[in-house]
Amino acid sequence: MREVIALYTPLILIAFISAFSTVALFVPRLRKFAIRIKAVQEGGGRFVHSGLMPNIGGIAIFTGFIIALTLASIFKPALIDSYRVELLAIVLGAAIMTLVGFIDDIWEVPPILRLASQTMAASILIVNGIQVGFITNYFNLNGPEYLFFSNGLSVIITLLWVVGFTNAFNFIDGLDGLSSGISTIASFSLLAVAVQFPDRGVAILLLTALAGSSLGFLRHNFSPAIIIMGDSGAYMIGYVLAAVSVLGALKVTAVVTVAAPIMILALPVLNITQVTLRRLSRGSNPTVAANDHLHDLIRVQSGSKQLTVVILWILALALGALGMMLSNTPVVLIYLTIVLTVVSIAIVSALRYFEAKKELQIAGN
Repeated sequence: MREVIALYTPLILIAFISAFSTVALFVPRLRKFAIRIKAVQEGGGRFVHSGLMPNIGGIAIFTGFIIALTLASIFKPALIDSYRVELLAIVLGAAIMTLVGFIDDIWEVPPILRLASQTMAASILIVNGIQVGFITNYFNLNGPEYLFFSNGLSVIITLLWVVGFTNAFNFIDGLDGLSSGISTIASFSLLAVAVQFPDRGVAILLLTALAGSSLGFLRHNFSPAIIIMGDSGAYMIGYVLAAVSVLGALKVTAVVTVAAPIMILALPVLNITQVTLRRLSRGSNPTVAANDHLHDLIRVQSGSKQLTVVILWILALALGALGMMLSNTPVVLIYLTIVLTVVSIAIVSALRYFEAKKELQIAGN
């Protein structure tokens, strides 16, 4: 494993640094542009922020993501050659999700068109060979280790997973810093699983670029945020995480199981499940927005938006650690991933917190 990490370290550094710096530097300029074109979300009602909040931060996330992929591909092309078609398929799908989300943020796309676009993006993965082809057989200990699906069933499951998780991640985007933090945690956790194998170059590149972009956005998105990612960011991140989790399971191995990515990405799934069941139980339309998400319920009990975000970050990190354990990730790597995740999120969150405090002091004078 040390040899694999050493092999991919230059790729990881190029992708992470370029993604983080691009997003962190681009967000203030994008914020001014969003205000100028009135790409803002008005606070109040079911929205917990106040005033007008720029809501196209996903453009910055996607920009940093693409720049990181491009630079890393130029400097270390040999490390991703085996999955170059799959990489392009995921990038194309992510671009579609960002565009649809951007349009939705400004003009609001009808639900049926959003679903159609998500299905199209998921189909791009399928036609390029990125499918959920098996699950781990945990229930029959005397049977085969994996249960393989027919091609038709594989297509259906892949569509349901990608479209479902894309929407699930969008549902968790409800408080400043929550979704960008969860994206960072999930990306680092999946990255720890991927770096154990020498043939996961594309997954490593995608996850590193996404981690850097999400962390760079958190620099300006932690409460009190100056911008939110909107649907353009939530759709794109949810899609990429879902796609990479499938990509990482393409090669069957006794060490990495498909349960690991499912556990790491479980928090958005748990949230959308309880929201759907709650709304159906009271006879409401599950697609109609309301303040009944996990973050809403915890926020009401805790009385603090920032505390709620930290609680859910901790839960996401615990699920990530459990997912890494399920993949037999070495203990040292699990600890290193946890420490790196906590320290990086703490630093960028503190930078935003003290920046906001200084802004208030200047405004007060």
